[in-house]
Order: sequence, then structure tokens, then C-alpha cells
Amino acid sequence: MTSTLTWLDFSEAERRRALQVVELFAMHETRDELGLGAIRDAFADAMFPGISTVQRRARYFLFVPWIFRAAEGRGGDALANTRKAELALIGVLAQSEDTDGVIGLRVGTQLKQLPSMIYWQGVARWGIRRPRGTREQWSRSHRNSGATDDGERLDALSWWHDNLVKPPPDFPHEASLALSTSEAEYLAERITTSCPGTLLSWLILRRQPWERTTFAWELPMRSELQSQHARLLDHAQRFSEAMHGAALLYNLMLAEATEDEDRRDQYEDALDTWRNQASQQWDVTDFWALTAEVASRHDRRARRFVDAWLELVRDGVDPGGSAAARELVREREHEVKRRYARLSYDSARDTWRGAAGAGQLEYRWASAQRQLLDIVNALTERD
Repeated sequence: MTSTLTWLDFSEAERRRALQVVELFAMHETRDELGLGAIRDAFADAMFPGISTVQRRARYFLFVPWIFRAAEGRGGDALANTRKAELALIGVLAQSEDTDGVIGLRVGTQLKQLPSMIYWQGVARWGIRRPRGTREQWSRSHRNSGATDDGERLDALSWWHDNLVKPPPDFPHEASLALSTSEAEYLAERITTSCPGTLLSWLILRRQPWERTTFAWELPMRSELQSQHARLLDHAQRFSEAMHGAALLYNLMLAEATEDEDRRDQYEDALDTWRNQASQQWDVTDFWALTAEVASRHDRRARRFVDAWLELVRDGVDPGGSAAARELVREREHEVKRRYARLSYDSARDTWRGAAGAGQLEYRWASAQRQLLDIVNALTERD
């Protein structure tokens, strides 16, 4: 028997009101307070492969292989050499016109998470790096390996795509975050070849910029989506909207526990806005079928929590005033975090700073959109 949930969309005014509450606390969805991360990540990987939340700009997908290829065959500690080059790049980019998204801009040479750490898996997923191993394994493979007379790595040993676009002649002494058209064409080719059939690839193939949106399902071209993309995006939206209520209730309970009256009032308002919706049907049975198709690694306890929450929503329960809803959230947090559960232990509660995982799930869209627009905008311009 097909299970459906009556789920309701925000009106535009109500949606904006909820987002304003979210912005007050800088609520980020990356915090997985209630153990929904496996489902969230499976959908994100299916829609936007190679993208992570900490990525910034698309040209880093080229900066990393350029720096690593330049270090090959030079002897010494190859990884130490790339680290020096990555840190030096911060200063170069800081002098460019567009510094929005420069990794390490504020901390400079004290940067701990280097761009290569952030983009290593992404450049492999997009087919720019061959999946031979870690950065450390790359370094070991080049300590005593041979090279051609001109210093280039032998193709048989190369970790990189054979047709990797070449860096500008003045790189890395001069650089910016702006992609040339030829670089954008290369990244577009890598995405469509290595990630075919994904929403990421579809947006690249469309080759038309758009105005930025908060969520992928707000894209103006949504009506043009192919059926598989439409299904994935629709379920991603329904899950995001439904489970946002649980995240808001969790933070409301923490506001009450810490006697923070201002935040309590704001979370109550946010929950009221969340409940004020117009009727639509969500096929929950098909949603769970889709989680299997995208290889979600959630366990039975996560599904049990989601189903119990959706049942409360289906019954029209007011989460803030429901003992059952509150106990469900309390038990789930304890199940996920044990002695670090804030609702169960005072010492853990002291780490709450007004918001914890209270933002609506957006499946890495902020990072994906920014980098997609870097590429698509460059495709529409001339070198």
C-alpha cells in the first residue's frame, strides 16, 4: 500500500519570514543533530557529485592539479612543496579584484585545511584526477620516480587527466578566481563525461546562467527538468521541509532548557510559520524507494525516527505543544549522540550557542550553485 503524507508549501511571505529567523542565528544545515546526515548526503551526492560544503570557487578544481603537477619530478618532499605553493597562492589571490571565496584569505599562511584537502575527492569525481589514492600516497609515488627530459611526468604514472587544461604562463605568480572560457569548457566536459545523468551535468549542459536561489528547487527552470531530476528534487524538497520542523523543535527545546526567552519566542514563531502551509501530497513510499536507489546509508533507527515524525505531521500535531513530538526528538538526539546529547545532559547543553542544525537541508546547493555559475558564466563569455 502506498503511503502518502499531506505536506504543505510555504506561501512566499511565510517562507521569507522563516528564512529571516534562520538568518538571525546563522543556522547551518551541516550540523547533523538528529542523525539525518546519511539521507541528506546521499541526495546531495546524487544531485551534485564532487561537491562539498567547504568548497568555494570552481577554479580551485584547476589550481589543485596545476600545483601538484608542477611539483612532480622535482625531488624532495613533494607534499611539502605543494603546501608551500598552496599557501603562496593565498597571497596572490588576495591581490586580485575578486577575493570572494579565496580559501585562507583571513588566516593566510596559518591555514590548516588546504585547498587540495578540500578538493582532492572532487577532482577525482570529476575525472580530473585518476583515483590512485590519497595526497600522501601521491607524494610517496613521486619521491624517487622517473620523469621525461622536460620534467613532465610519464603518462603511465600520471595521476591526472591526459588532457588537463594547461595553466596560464604566469601561474602561480599571478592568478585570479575567474575562469577563462577554455578552462570553463574543460570543466564542463569533465563534469558531463564523469557525472552524466546528474542535475549537476544537466545544469552545465543547459549553459544558461540564472539568478541565485536559496534552494535548488527554487530554480526558475525547474519545469524543464527531466523526470529523474524532477523526482529527485521533489523528494529532496519534501524531506527538507518536513524535517525542518524537527530541527526547529529541537532548538526550541534547547532555548527553553537554557531559559533563553528571546530565542524561545523566535523558535516558536518559526515553528508556527512552518506549520502554516497549503495542502499537497507527498508519496513517502516512493521517497524511501528513492533513498535505496541513491544508496543512502541510513539505518533502521533513522527511518523509524523519520516515519514517526512524518506521522505526527500527517496527524496535524502542533510540535511545540506535543509531548509525543518532544519525546521523539529527545530520544532521537540521545540515540545519535549519547552522552553528548544536549537535551539529556547539562554539560552537553552548555555547548549550545543559540542554533544547532536549525537550518533547512539544502544538499550542498550553496556550494554547488556558486561553482556552477562560475563555469556557466564563463561559458557565455569570450576569452
